[in-house]
Amino acid sequence: MVRKERKILTHIILIIISVAVLFPIVWVVSTSLRRDNAAFSTKLFSSRMTLQNYIDLLAPEKNGPRLVSDMDALILMAPPHDKITIEKATQYFKEDVQRFKKYIQETENLKSQIDTAISNLREYFEKNSDALIKGYVSDIDKIVGELKFEKPTKYLQIAAYELYNSGEDLSVLTDIDPYQGQKEWELLIGNKKSELEEIDSQMSGINTTLQPLEKSYAQYQGVFLSSVRTIRSYLIPQLSEYTLVLKSASELLEAAKTSNVAAEMLPDETAIMERFTNTLSKIKDIQLNIQKFTDLNDIDQALTEFQKYYDLVLNKWSAAVDKDKAPYADFLNTLDTFTVRVSSTVNEAVSMLSKLNNYTSKMLSLQRQIEKYKAMQNKLEKRKEEINTEIEKAYDLMHDALLYLKAQLAIVQLNEVKSRVSNMRLPAQLQMLNLQSKRIFGIVSDVASLIRDEKKQKTLRSIANKLDWPGTAKDMFTNYDLFVQNYEPFISDLKLYLSDIEIQGPKFMPVSKTGVKVRPMSMERLTDTVLSVYRNNVVPNMNVMSRKSSELSDKLNLKDITAYSKKIDGASFRIDQIWQRKPDHYMMRWILNSVIVSLSVSLIITAVTALAAYPFSRMRFKGRKYGIMGLLLIQMFPAIMYMIAIYTFLAFAGKYIPGFGLSKLSGLIFAYLGGIAYNMYLIKGYYDTIPDSLEEAALIDGATRWQTFVKIVLPLASPILAVIVILTFMGTFNEFVLARIILQDVQQYTYAIGLYTFSTGPFETQWGLFTAAAMIGMIPMVILFLLMQKYIVGGLVKGAVKG
Repeated sequence: MVRKERKILTHIILIIISVAVLFPIVWVVSTSLRRDNAAFSTKLFSSRMTLQNYIDLLAPEKNGPRLVSDMDALILMAPPHDKITIEKATQYFKEDVQRFKKYIQETENLKSQIDTAISNLREYFEKNSDALIKGYVSDIDKIVGELKFEKPTKYLQIAAYELYNSGEDLSVLTDIDPYQGQKEWELLIGNKKSELEEIDSQMSGINTTLQPLEKSYAQYQGVFLSSVRTIRSYLIPQLSEYTLVLKSASELLEAAKTSNVAAEMLPDETAIMERFTNTLSKIKDIQLNIQKFTDLNDIDQALTEFQKYYDLVLNKWSAAVDKDKAPYADFLNTLDTFTVRVSSTVNEAVSMLSKLNNYTSKMLSLQRQIEKYKAMQNKLEKRKEEINTEIEKAYDLMHDALLYLKAQLAIVQLNEVKSRVSNMRLPAQLQMLNLQSKRIFGIVSDVASLIRDEKKQKTLRSIANKLDWPGTAKDMFTNYDLFVQNYEPFISDLKLYLSDIEIQGPKFMPVSKTGVKVRPMSMERLTDTVLSVYRNNVVPNMNVMSRKSSELSDKLNLKDITAYSKKIDGASFRIDQIWQRKPDHYMMRWILNSVIVSLSVSLIITAVTALAAYPFSRMRFKGRKYGIMGLLLIQMFPAIMYMIAIYTFLAFAGKYIPGFGLSKLSGLIFAYLGGIAYNMYLIKGYYDTIPDSLEEAALIDGATRWQTFVKIVLPLASPILAVIVILTFMGTFNEFVLARIILQDVQQYTYAIGLYTFSTGPFETQWGLFTAAAMIGMIPMVILFLLMQKYIVGGLVKGAVKG
């Protein structure tokens, strides 16, 4: 008997991979169907699902804002109605007015449905008050049941004093005396907390002392760095000039050896020598000072270079013999002037270095003080960490006792809440019940934070969250009342302004036709009411009411409430669809543009490559071996490299060729016709698998080379041709960069660019619309793939045969 091996690990890996692959698709589908526009939601699928995003993309409704815009354009005879006659404009205007009236009537009907549903909900709460309160109390009892823990035998009195010390009222626990654990609490926790307070006080004092010191240090450091920059900018250029002077002086001494011109009068050589050597000693002192500062290494190098030539001149001077020559006199005069200038520079450098030394000494003094206080601070921090660790261990030891006492206190408080809510009447006392719900949530959260069992903690929080329904119901009723207050003036203004526009609008059309554009006052007010008043006054409360009704349905999960909530949510959503201003788009036009471009490119490339690959497969000619390799090499360079050339060509050609150039689909098709070489190589490989004998037999029977190609080779090569069509279509359909550069007119966009616009501008937060557009855009590629998928595997595999 053969034993079947169970590959559990393989199945687990396959499940994980499947989830990872399918989750993005599930997310796209669910986001496209959700009414909210959040990118992520706590529920991938909820009861608030709609196909509205797909409707807005495929068949956008001419709703209230669009009708207002259209009526305004008709009155002003503005685009897109600037070319029609007044009679036609009047007809369109009447149709828009009638549709607008229908929207008003539909809105009133929807408002009536909301009123009825809210009234039914109030009545339901009133009739079923006892049952709802009973269910509420039952949930409290469930929480109490979850809070029953076994009484610990250790650390109970210590935990009691800890709670008492933190402000808890333990008088309700008659069997617990917190004072019995005071001494043990002091030893276990109290002394450590006192030490922590003392450490915090000391650290506060250290910080108070340390902050001025660090501030002073930063100020001196800034002055120090500024002085370093000043010294560098002053000394380095001077030293470079003086080094050149010393080089010239050295050359004068050399010239004295060969000169025949006698000096008429020599300066006092001894005095010049004395000043020169004294200056050299001062320069050495400066260099010793500069070597103390690592920030002045470049000055030290310049001084070393300068001193090298100083020593060179002094050595040559000491060994000089031709002292009666004119160049020697020039040498002495040069050094006399040079020494005076160098002395001035040396004095200035000494002054600056003195200040720098002063700043350094002050910085060092401050640094020593700062380090002392930092060491104290680090020591206190370390001790604080040790104490906190000890306190954490202490709390860990008495965790069970704390949890037990907290749970006992919570049970007492929950029983108190239960006695308060037992006699409440709904919906009149929803607010009071809501306050008790918040109290319960606080009590449960306080205890749940101590529970280590995640499952039990989650259960407690879940029950507490469920008890939040009174607040949800109160918010729903409150926002309904606010919605009614704002809705009435909104709908009244719509009727008032529309009735006036219906009469006045056609009277303005002849005037607008003459070029005098005058907009009726009622049209301005209607526009403001639809676009501004609705968005600012009606929408906020209506949407909150709708969302809260849906939340109430989820929390109570009662059949009647769910039915009423769905009516409220559905009617509110439809009202919003009627009066919500939606951005204009050209989704279907973009998809059609992509299909036209992709289909054209795939068919052209397939036809050209099918013809071009045939000679490389069947014929023998010079350059055949390297020709296709050269084409493949050119194909390796990305299209973006020659984008400038294509852009310039299309801009030039567009001036002379109608329907061609930038922002034209024909120009984009031309730019995409560059992927020929790779496809030609694929087809050539497939042609090589077709036996030559088939064509030779046809040629013997009298067929021409063209006939053998069309009637024999092409039918047999249909799998690879289908592969080229599919791959080219998919690549072109999804291409973004070239299309983004070439196409500027929004109506000429391809699907890839159009989809990008759904993540920017007015669509930036419309995640539902974005994902719905992504789903719709998949349809052309899916259809093409399904129609031709049977060719793709065979075409790719058979073409991969060495020819």
